[in-house]
Amino acid sequence: MTIVFSTGSPEVPRVFVDGPTESPHRYDGGELCMWLPFDGPEQRWLRRDGAAALLGHVIAHLVREEWWRRTGEWVGNEAPHDT
Repeated sequence: MTIVFSTGSPEVPRVFVDGPTESPHRYDGGELCMWLPFDGPEQRWLRRDGAAALLGHVIAHLVREEWWRRTGEWVGNEAPHDT
């Protein structure tokens, strides 16, 4: 797993993981789409939440991806976007 914090947007980490990439919630470059930049603070990770909370978001996303690959159903909130 690689987590990138850009200097221009340190509150929105980019997360890349190894393994299967087929998912309705990944950006073109393979990064996980766990929330939208304009989502409210209750819907996304904030730096003050800490590393453990960020890893929790990543794990939850990867579990949802695997469930989707097996069943075709995305469990949890989602917002439509281009693949």
